[in-house]
Amino acid sequence: MPFNFNDCDCSPLVIDNEFYINDEDILAQHVGKIVLGHFAHVKRIILTLSTTIPITENFDIEIAIKRLSSTGKEDKDIEKRDGWVFQIISWLALIVENKEKRFYCQQPHDAPAQHGLDGIAVILNNTHTIENIIVCEDKCTENHRVLIPRIWEEFSEFERGDHNNKLVSRISALIEQLDEGNVLEANLNSIYSKNIRKYRVGINRNNTYQTQPQRKKLFKGYDSCVSGIAPHRRFASTFYQDDIRDWMEQFSLKVIKYLETQKKADV
Repeated sequence: MPFNFNDCDCSPLVIDNEFYINDEDILAQHVGKIVLGHFAHVKRIILTLSTTIPITENFDIEIAIKRLSSTGKEDKDIEKRDGWVFQIISWLALIVENKEKRFYCQQPHDAPAQHGLDGIAVILNNTHTIENIIVCEDKCTENHRVLIPRIWEEFSEFERGDHNNKLVSRISALIEQLDEGNVLEANLNSIYSKNIRKYRVGINRNNTYQTQPQRKKLFKGYDSCVSGIAPHRRFASTFYQDDIRDWMEQFSLKVIKYLETQKKADV
């Protein structure tokens, strides 16, 4: 697996299951496949299930490379690219975290700057009852104190029930195929239960937020929008790079290099 994890316990505010990348080359391959649309293929690799190599045309690879490249793009477009790539990486980390569970999650976004939920996931127990619903928000930023309050507002909206329709529709799509729809039918009303909801902030961090006290400052206000005890409801998943823009550029180039190797030779 391309990740290692470490819990930074900032109770009662938050548990930060920070992740570290131990193999950027493998991660770049996974991200490259997902950019091409093959998230299900990558998930099977992570779960060590048998896989069939997807067929990808050179045209599709060129489109993917164009989306990842910074050439000719304005800074705001590069930031959108970085946010997209980070969301994919955070999605992968979430899959690895929960690979031993009955875990069903929404696929990553298909392109930069897509609107909508970054992630919804469901964990079922052995009796196919919903154990947890996980609401995810992923951000890649250099201005944490401006962006974090926006995340709290989004989580507050979920807690108020403003987006119950989104939860129902997305969770229905995730589990409606199980046992010919009987699993969803048995759990449909549970989706409205707030006590089974967990919230996960996926975000990069820099030297400002390395120590435990600094981490608590990063997530100040989390308990105002999501009530309850931290291990049960409030989580984070942070990734350290002091210069996130430089790292994202270098990593995107690594993904592009992998994609180039997947092109078919002209015959």
